[in-house]
Order: sequence, then C-alpha cells, then structure tokens
Amino acid sequence: MSDSEDESDIQYVPFNQREEWKDVVPIPQDDGPHPVCVIAYTDQFSDTLNYFRAILKKDERSPRALEISKEVIALNPANYTAWYFRRNVLEALKSDLTEELAYVSKVGNSNPKNYQIWFHRRWVVEHLKDYSHELSYCAKQVEGDSKNYHAWAHRQWAIQMNGQWEGELDYISQLLTEDVRNNSAWNQRYFVITKNRAIPLTDDVIRREIDYAFSYMQKAPNNQSSWTYMKGLFLNRPYNSIPEFKQRIEEAKSKYVANAHAATLYLDILEKEATKESLEAADKVLDDLIKHLDTLHSKYWIWKKENVARLMQPQ
Repeated sequence: MSDSEDESDIQYVPFNQREEWKDVVPIPQDDGPHPVCVIAYTDQFSDTLNYFRAILKKDERSPRALEISKEVIALNPANYTAWYFRRNVLEALKSDLTEELAYVSKVGNSNPKNYQIWFHRRWVVEHLKDYSHELSYCAKQVEGDSKNYHAWAHRQWAIQMNGQWEGELDYISQLLTEDVRNNSAWNQRYFVITKNRAIPLTDDVIRREIDYAFSYMQKAPNNQSSWTYMKGLFLNRPYNSIPEFKQRIEEAKSKYVANAHAATLYLDILEKEATKESLEAADKVLDDLIKHLDTLHSKYWIWKKENVARLMQPQ
C-alpha cells in the first residue's frame, strides 16, 4: 500500500502473503503466561502489529517500514510508537514532507482531537519551515468544533512561530459574531492582545478592549467569558490604571442585578482597592453572592467573606 492510496480503498492482504514481507518473522504480542484479560484483537490488527514489532526490533528504516507505520496508524491513530517510528523513517529516507503534510492532514480530519496527530503535524511543519497552511487548517477544525483545544493550541503555536498576527482579531470577531458564547474565541483574543509584542498593552488598547468586551457582554450578560476577559486585562496592572473602569462595572452591576459575573468582577475590584470603604462594600457584595446570586458556590464565598473580615480588623 503506497502513501498516496486511501486505506478505505485497499483490500487487506495478510503480510505472509505479501512478497515484500517474506523475509520478516513476525513477533506476536507477549501478554505473559497468565493474562488477566485478553483483548479480542481482529486478525488484521494482530497480524499488522506482529510484523510492526519485527520491524521495530530491527530498527529498519525503509519504504516498507514507512508503509507499515501507516497501516498501524490506520488501525489505531493514537499509537504514539508508530508515529515516533514514522518520523525516524521519514528522516532516514529524506522523504517528501509536503506529501507527509497532506497525509497527516487527512488523518487529522478524521481524528481532530488526537494528540499524536497534532504533534506529528507540528514536527512536519517545523521541518518544512512552511506555516502557510496552518491557520486555514486550524480554522477548518474549529468549524467542526469551536472548542477543539488541539486546534487552538496549534494555531497559537503557528502564529508565534511565524508572526502571523495580522487578521487574527478580525477572525476572532467573526467567530464571536457567529456565537458570542464562543469561550475559545475569547481566550484566543486574550492570547493575541497579551502575546503580540508589536502592540504594547497601552491604556488606549485596554480601553478599546474594555469597550469591545462591553459590546458583547450586553448581548449576553450571563455569559462569563466577557467578564473574565475584562478581569484578565488587569492581570498585570491595577484596576485604577483605567480610572473609569470601576464606575462602568458598578453601573453594569446595578443594571444586571441578578448577575453573579458582574458582582464577582466588582468584588475583585473592591478587594484589590483594600481600603476600609471598599472592603465594607466587598462584604455586602459577598452577602449577595452567598444568599442570592451564586448559592452553588456559597462555601467559597463564605471563605472569601472570612478573609475580608480579617482584612477589616484593626492591625
């Protein structure tokens, strides 16, 4: 079976009936003398793995070794040994990695959440030094599942490796327009804003992002992402670096009186201020969270209330 053929179109032929494998002695799986639970492998699976073990033992790096790695992967795409061995063979044969990228793309389309496939793809791209296909490939995977962690992680890696920042914020806005609750898109926006060194996090940028988050928060105030996004903007700076921010959150909390996310962000602002007045206000917010807004996490809020009480005690 050549690397250009589709496995689904191939009729399986036992290895001992293949002329090019006549010299190989298969190595059966050794489960020990008294296996507790014998797995009912298919004949094809056992036959393929038996010959694969023989090739592994010889560390044979040949076209047929590359071929059998592909057959093993077709039977179990998560077989990390097969992927590792395949990379060794590809290097030894100086194979065309453009063809390999097409192959791993095809396997990845059928297995979009497979760690081994994404790692192999990264290896191929690194050796090709060609990142031009990666954003479009990741976008295709995200279309199938907007929360595909592997696709987002690969996209972030490709952007950082090749500086492909341009257009990323527009892409994220498109996704959020389609689904304001796309938490992964919010995470990606935070990644772009905080990791793109070409655009420093100035006050103007922070204000722009606050406006952006508010515009989507107003469409879905009960979605936590926009609130968490705003909180994250102040991870490495004080809230009062944008003086009007506290008032905006205060107004939002008054508008969305039953919104635990608004109350939680307001609480964080008050705690960070750590004045007598702000801690007294924080204590009242905590009462609301405990009794009304977020009873599910009441034990956590009670613990927070105890901490605030200690901070309010005279030193």
